[in-house]
Amino acid sequence: MPRISGRQKNRNNVPFKDIEEFYRRTIFIPYLDDLLCSLKQRFLSHKDTIKSLQYVLPSLTVDKPFSCLKPAVQFYEDDLPGYQDIIEAEFKLWQSKWKTVGPKFRPLNAIETLTNCDSNMFPNMYQLLKLISVLPVSTATAERSFSSLRRLKTYLRNSTTESRLVGLALLSIHRDIDISDDQIIGQIC
Repeated sequence: MPRISGRQKNRNNVPFKDIEEFYRRTIFIPYLDDLLCSLKQRFLSHKDTIKSLQYVLPSLTVDKPFSCLKPAVQFYEDDLPGYQDIIEAEFKLWQSKWKTVGPKFRPLNAIETLTNCDSNMFPNMYQLLKLISVLPVSTATAERSFSSLRRLKTYLRNSTTESRLVGLALLSIHRDIDISDDQIIGQIC
């Protein structure tokens, strides 16, 4: 049982009735607070940008003003080939293109829209569509591979060669590929 003294310098000295309450107050509640702050910092700060980026899609762009897309244009201005007034004019042309198409025939996702977008006619919309298509994949893939590599390195530390480490990392990342024991033994021998 943790002890309580009159004056603590190196750890929390919270009053408690039992051990469970002590650990809840000193470890669990601060952990939850840090977790919530990290989630807010990671996801809520980019919520407006991602929400505005979806207005490039034809199913949502038809009846929206340019001001809905403006936060995404400002955030990705270094990646776009045109200036803001050119992008606004291109957005109006983009809207008029999709107003002539019936609602049932408008693409619903970014990949379908990207195949229907002429990159010479709409270079900025094409670039925004590429960004919205790749954004979820790029962040999840990098985080998954980094966490897998971190797990492998702590487990194996310095006992493997680089080719073996790469092979183990690929096995850990691509768990959906079935590999039999005979295939592994055939590679070793």
